[in-house]
Amino acid sequence: MNDIQYAFINEFGNYGFDFDQHDISTHFIIVSILVKDNDKIKLEQEVKDLFEKYSPEILTNQIDDTIRMKILQGINELPFKVYAYVIDKRKVREGSGISFEKTFIKFFKRRIFEDLYRTFERLDLVTEEQGTKEFMQEFSSYVKQKCIPDLFNYSTFGFNYSQSDILLQLAGFMASTIAKGYDQKYYSEYYPSYYKIIKNQIITINLWPHDYQHFLHDYELVKTDKNYDKVIIRQAVNLAYQYMEQNRKSEEEDEKVKIDFLKFLLFNLKENPDEYVYTDEILDNLNAIRINKIKQHYFRSNIVSKLRDHGLLIASSNKGYKLPICLNDLYDFVNLSSLTIHPMIQRISKCRDQILLATNNEIDILEKEEYEYLKTIIEMEKLVVVNKE
Repeated sequence: MNDIQYAFINEFGNYGFDFDQHDISTHFIIVSILVKDNDKIKLEQEVKDLFEKYSPEILTNQIDDTIRMKILQGINELPFKVYAYVIDKRKVREGSGISFEKTFIKFFKRRIFEDLYRTFERLDLVTEEQGTKEFMQEFSSYVKQKCIPDLFNYSTFGFNYSQSDILLQLAGFMASTIAKGYDQKYYSEYYPSYYKIIKNQIITINLWPHDYQHFLHDYELVKTDKNYDKVIIRQAVNLAYQYMEQNRKSEEEDEKVKIDFLKFLLFNLKENPDEYVYTDEILDNLNAIRINKIKQHYFRSNIVSKLRDHGLLIASSNKGYKLPICLNDLYDFVNLSSLTIHPMIQRISKCRDQILLATNNEIDILEKEEYEYLKTIIEMEKLVVVNKE
């Protein structure tokens, strides 16, 4: 059973929508702390020692920023990953008509289950057994209803009565840390520093509802006032979300990888809109939740290329991949592609010319119908050269 992966789940925020009340959060956040079975005992001890050292009230939201920073620095190399959901309740109410607690819980317990079930092949879910808040109670009941255990009363995806109070506390601590970057009433100017420390431990932060303005708002403040850039980021995000929604129930492994890759790009866009991410870092992220590891060639040919074939906007350079936010990002993609495309066309052209010369123009290797587009491109290029001369 050493291939078991646990998900210790905790939440931040509440379910109300009366935002004029000071204690009603603008966001509802769910964090899963993912840890493998053979790392669990070590992680529990390390986190317990750290929490006892710095704060006896680790679950409160009143932790001093300096203390929070020290705790994050202490856990940033421990063997766990973070998979989170950040739900903007203000936009949920405006966009979907969900304005009651019961409706909110019913809708999101189903969506979160569907996402986790699609994303993880095996997952042993863990929540608090006593005093659990209403959302987690409803979510737990829903999962148990959907996931039927085997003859040994074990489910490869579901609640198997595992427990760890300290790792549930860690999930709560990470949820409150993420809230510092999203919730209007808990926001901290230290959040960018928090994020830098724990960046490599975050698999993704899923933002709901799916709205490009999540990304445009922060970017516009300090980065750009160009109308074209706004169009580009909106199109890139909307196409990504449309693809994820259309394929979220697919059982095809390639589709699951594509969706996880898009989630990673969206997360990176929110936190680092200007930065490309190297392929190795992306693969580390995707492979953290997979038994069968993804290789570079497979990733480029079966994931990135296929998404672009569907019309999605994915910029790339020698620094990696990102969702484009401006024209320069698209030029990066064109320039990088031209470094490959143009030399290849030149080689085909030279090969063709040599064979035409050797056969007195009797054999044209581009004569076949399927090569007509290549023939046209090569002849047009020669015409351009002649005109320049």
